[in-house]
Amino acid sequence: MSPEAALTAHLLARLRRTVEFLGQAKTRIEAESRFAEVVDSMGFVEFLALVADNCGVTVEAIEQAAGRRFGSVAQLAAALHAAGLRIGEAASARSAPVVEPPRQAHPGAWLAATAAGLPKQRQSASAINALLHRPAGWLENHAGIQARCLWDGEDALDAAARTANDCLRQAGLSSRMVSALLVTSEAPPVLTGLAAAIHQRLGFSAEVAALEIGGACTGFLAAMWAARRLLADGGAVLVLAVEAPSLWLRIEPGPAGEAASLFGDAAAACVLTAQPSTATALPLRDIQLGTNGAVGSLLRVELEAGRGVALHMDGPPLAQRAVRTMADSIRQMSARHGLNVEQLAAVVAHGGNGRMPALLARRLSLPVERVWSETANTGNLGSASLPVAWANRTSPIHCPMIWTAVGAGLQWGAALFDGSG
Repeated sequence: MSPEAALTAHLLARLRRTVEFLGQAKTRIEAESRFAEVVDSMGFVEFLALVADNCGVTVEAIEQAAGRRFGSVAQLAAALHAAGLRIGEAASARSAPVVEPPRQAHPGAWLAATAAGLPKQRQSASAINALLHRPAGWLENHAGIQARCLWDGEDALDAAARTANDCLRQAGLSSRMVSALLVTSEAPPVLTGLAAAIHQRLGFSAEVAALEIGGACTGFLAAMWAARRLLADGGAVLVLAVEAPSLWLRIEPGPAGEAASLFGDAAAACVLTAQPSTATALPLRDIQLGTNGAVGSLLRVELEAGRGVALHMDGPPLAQRAVRTMADSIRQMSARHGLNVEQLAAVVAHGGNGRMPALLARRLSLPVERVWSETANTGNLGSASLPVAWANRTSPIHCPMIWTAVGAGLQWGAALFDGSG
């Protein structure tokens, strides 16, 4: 068998394995089969990761060899052969992460409490499929989402304030002990004065700073990054996320409506303190953030005449980059602190859709039950996804643990909670 024929056979085996593992519809897959016809975007992410592992290169090397154009299995095999890539020639598909030593040995911050505020109204996947004019089971199979949460008449600001007060009660703190309020939102319920509006509902004094932090789905990590530094000025810092995408994104037939259907409404809060205020407080050991604006066009929000705001996503490359980036940030954070990924008790992951956390677990070689996300039950909650997943956990608290997210821009981040050292 020629090298190119061997590559084709290997790609076919890997593609069939991916389709079977993800439980997608059984279809005949041959050398001339086009990827778009036999596997969806998330499945294709998994397929490329397997191929990269087997070739001993990065996923980026596979993309470059193919010219970022993926037609048929035979075409990809020819492109890999022309680029000189072979199966099993290198030891690992992942280059060793560039690791910088942590700048600070002491945690510097403690997660005193976390609270989630989910809307009462839930919209089922079957109702969403009907609005999208899609067949029964489409959203469940395509995005792994069973339902999403909607404010639907509830006051999102009041709900956010209740969530914040619940968080303070759990932490054993009064409003007088808070020095700063950091508010983040990808789809805010009001377009201006969001932090001030919540500040007023919480009854904070004028001396309590109220800041708004961007970062889309990475916003909660960005706010925690800022809060960790503000603790040096004294007092607790309250971080609050409130999301209301249902106010802005219309669910209707077509790509923009299908993208909108992934997102749900929610509020979530956490309190960070310089010293543990409760017996269950967790030390926040480290936070790292990253940005690459060169690929920001993969996710765009545009104003369309007569239609309002529409969300556009380049699904396969966006999903592929999100899974890979979260996995890399987890590996790098673990290595910075002398940990192996296998030592992590849990990964709390942002889910762009309900299937992404399982793909992340597979990429990290972790049991799927160690990667926590609520996206399948709530929809993509944007900046609130991480604290909601943590607040709704059913497993006991164990460390070390990493929170990770990727957001529009593109931006990403990881936070390590570790009681050791």
